[in-house]
Amino acid sequence: MKKSQQILGLPVLSIEEGKQIGAVKHLVLSPENGAVKYILVEDDAWYSGFKAVPFEKVLGIGEFGLTVESRSSLSAVTDMPEAVELLKKDIRLPGIRVLSKKGRLVGTVGDFIVDERTAEIAGCQLIPAGGEKTAGVIPRKLILTFGRDFLVVEEGTESMLVSDVQETFQDNAYGEEAGRDRLEAHPDAPAATAQSTPVAENKEQPLDVLEHFEEQQRKYILGKKVTMRIVADSGEVIAEEGSIVTDEMIERAKATNTYLRLTLNIRD
Repeated sequence: MKKSQQILGLPVLSIEEGKQIGAVKHLVLSPENGAVKYILVEDDAWYSGFKAVPFEKVLGIGEFGLTVESRSSLSAVTDMPEAVELLKKDIRLPGIRVLSKKGRLVGTVGDFIVDERTAEIAGCQLIPAGGEKTAGVIPRKLILTFGRDFLVVEEGTESMLVSDVQETFQDNAYGEEAGRDRLEAHPDAPAATAQSTPVAENKEQPLDVLEHFEEQQRKYILGKKVTMRIVADSGEVIAEEGSIVTDEMIERAKATNTYLRLTLNIRD
């Protein structure tokens, strides 16, 4: 099991070439399947945009890197229609609100846990409404909908949280009552991590790399022509088809969560 934050920033390693060919930048989620479908990668050709690798082509996700067979496992995002469609849905779980199916605010998502063998989302960490710390993990079986704005869960989810991500599977065998007993026995236990200390020491590096990439990406897209109309959820028009990318346009896109859409729809 891996938290999403333990995957983001990992080096992407080619087994065939025996070297690093990129870094993980984003997990592309399928809300219908509740799984990671693609992994966005920044490679040395950053100026041409993100690359993507289907999760089924990932050989493994370890403590020090994500492995693929070769560089040919990566493709331009624009050459992968399904990946583009999923990116347009913009499913980003950390930070979104958690609602019960009757519309009650339960809290927010802290992070989500991925089963690296199957790509399925095994559970989501819950930060209770009005709280600041994670209370436990919402098991996958209690999640009804993976939405862009809300994660919808069963009523009474708060009483069925688990303290260890492995329990999202053990509960199927021992029942929901066993899961409650374990959480009550260890109320302050943090969610289990699938990585050890070296990764924690590396937390700042992905941010530095990402900031560098974003600056280079900004320089690359400035002056490019927009190939489709970009509209925010509020109805604000961020860019008209045929318009030229400016600094102001980039800032508006970032402020309205349409920046990725903008970068995927430009040309010289």
